[in-house]
Amino acid sequence: MKQEKESKPRRSLRSVLGSLRAQVVGIMLLCYFIPLLLLGTFIQTVLLRGIREKTEAALTSGVENAWTLTTQRIDRVIGLSRDAVYDGELTDAWTRWSSGAITDAEYLRLSRSYLDRKYSRENLFVFAAYFPVSQPELYMYTRSGNEDALRFLREQQAFTLAMGEVLDTRSYFWGAGDEIFLVRNLMTLRMECYGMLVLGINRAELFSDLDSLSETWDAGIRLQLDGWGEEGLSDAALAEGLADTLDSPDLRYVRTGDGDDYSLRLLVTVNRRQQYRQMHQFRLLVVGMYLLMIPILLLIARYVQKRIVNPVTLLSDASRRIEAGEWGITVPMQGGDELGDLGQAFSRMSRHIEELIEKTYTEEINLKNAQIQALQSRINPHFLNNALEDINWQARMEGSATISGMVTSLSVLLNASMGRKDRRMVTLREEMEVAEAYIYFVQQRFGEDLTVTREVEENALESVVPLLTIQPVLENAVEHGIAPAGGGKIHLSFCRQGDCLQMVILNTGRAIQPEDRAKIDAALCGEAMTGNHLGLANIANRLRLIYGDRASIHIFSNELCETVVEMQLPQDEG
Repeated sequence: MKQEKESKPRRSLRSVLGSLRAQVVGIMLLCYFIPLLLLGTFIQTVLLRGIREKTEAALTSGVENAWTLTTQRIDRVIGLSRDAVYDGELTDAWTRWSSGAITDAEYLRLSRSYLDRKYSRENLFVFAAYFPVSQPELYMYTRSGNEDALRFLREQQAFTLAMGEVLDTRSYFWGAGDEIFLVRNLMTLRMECYGMLVLGINRAELFSDLDSLSETWDAGIRLQLDGWGEEGLSDAALAEGLADTLDSPDLRYVRTGDGDDYSLRLLVTVNRRQQYRQMHQFRLLVVGMYLLMIPILLLIARYVQKRIVNPVTLLSDASRRIEAGEWGITVPMQGGDELGDLGQAFSRMSRHIEELIEKTYTEEINLKNAQIQALQSRINPHFLNNALEDINWQARMEGSATISGMVTSLSVLLNASMGRKDRRMVTLREEMEVAEAYIYFVQQRFGEDLTVTREVEENALESVVPLLTIQPVLENAVEHGIAPAGGGKIHLSFCRQGDCLQMVILNTGRAIQPEDRAKIDAALCGEAMTGNHLGLANIANRLRLIYGDRASIHIFSNELCETVVEMQLPQDEG
């Protein structure tokens, strides 16, 4: 009957595992085929088409924006060149000069002053030059870009004069490479040409937006502005707008415009493969990903069976047994993954449960023993306090100051040992009262053979310390240092160092002996102690419980063979 009862859960467990395995396989297949179909359809119908449309729209928007800003700058250049006619200053200066009213020097000064005021501060111009057609050797130019102006006048003045004969009132852009010039005839009110204005154009400033477009799209930019730039862009075969033909490897955008005084042609070419390479790469990536997932799915199925289904079953069975009260059960699960760590942790937890229970019982017993010892050491402290108070008053009435002081000090020590209304943390000022009471007793014992000095910073007195921290250290110094040496000196130092309280207690009695070193180290490590160093171990344990690793206590001999106890206690806000 017992074997039959045990076999039933096993058969049920196998059926559950089989169902779980089938569900996992089904979920994995669905996770493979459904995304494949959905993602393939989405890529072909939405994503790739959307990427192409957004690319074309972004290219169109970028070209149109750059075209608009560029034509605005060209219009500004032409407008500033017209101002030389409409302002009338150059015309007035020429009229006065030609009539002999002013000298050549004055004529040059007035003309140059106008050019400097009008064009020197404009970033679109490299230089501005002007000369009368009747005396072209008398030319004026701006101070900025004077070298470019002189070179232009030396090399291109004759060609400019010839061009002026056919320009009439229009302006004209011409040049080569990065050099662009605007030439305009200056006319009187009677439409007589009396001079020519030449503006050297800053190409980088004029076409800055088109250059930015070229960098952004890695595009080729071809321009024709009147007589400057590349020829052939006005061909009728170059249709306006965006062109994307399969027989061409490039996307092509053509933009043309004929203003009142200029003609501008723009051709932007972008490599199609380079712009759409991410779409092709993405398509190949998706295909490769799904092919790669086939063996991965097989590995995942095997892994799920071995590392998930089987371990979960082991943990489920073990947890039921622990729930039934079987402590110390372990599961044979290994590995460095989370389930392996969980199995090992489960086994450690199961093995440690009994140890923890036993340890808890032991700690409770030790705590009760300590409380019993404390109660025994107090010997009915309320009764003692009342009796000591009566003795103190009797001693004062009889004039015995020493006995009164001893009784008062003993009362302070008893109050501290009673816990001061269950307070575990006190201020340094209160803790020093207990220490002073103990010092009073030992000074009565050693007399002039014991000297106690104190160095306490005022701002350290309100620092918080555990109850009965200083007095046990003083007692340890007296019993192990001062008493064996027959006397000596004890120095107490307390100061704040940032967020910590530093307490140093030094005695000049007997130095630390080699056999004492091991006991002191054991006490500081929190090992169970009996005998002489019990108080020191108690302090170390309490500091560790209260502050963790933030507090420290060190006992060592300095270069004068003096014993030093140094404690660092953190002072948290609040």
